[in-house]
Amino acid sequence: MALLDMIREYQELLTEKDGLAEATKTNNKAIEEMKQQITQQMIDDDCPRISYAGYSFSLSDKTEYRKKSEEDLQAAGLDFFEVLREQGLGDIITETVNARTLSSTVKGIVEESGALPEELADILNVWETSDIIRRKETNRALQRAKGEA
Repeated sequence: MALLDMIREYQELLTEKDGLAEATKTNNKAIEEMKQQITQQMIDDDCPRISYAGYSFSLSDKTEYRKKSEEDLQAAGLDFFEVLREQGLGDIITETVNARTLSSTVKGIVEESGALPEELADILNVWETSDIIRRKETNRALQRAKGEA
């Protein structure tokens, strides 16, 4: 397979991926809307359980708990994590580091200092890889490419 054919196929796969992501978002929204409609109809029909195509569908009452907005917490003078700790829930708090953030931050350190600090080398796996960068060409880049061709 020629390089341009590979690039063309790669581009098509990326375009398909974007389309699938959008279709998944649209589908998930439709599923949630349908769940709400079915729930309301089951309540209206006083039908707490129904079977269809080998599946059983039942009404289920749930209580969910979500963190209030930072603005609301600040207005009340509350620290979310501190309240959790005070209530004996500190064990559900987890520290996380985004892998991409870690990589780009350490890359900046290495570029600035010229080397990876030994302390970081002790805790990080380091390897080299090759990748393909895809960027939309600007009109100027397209004009240059046409002029070179």
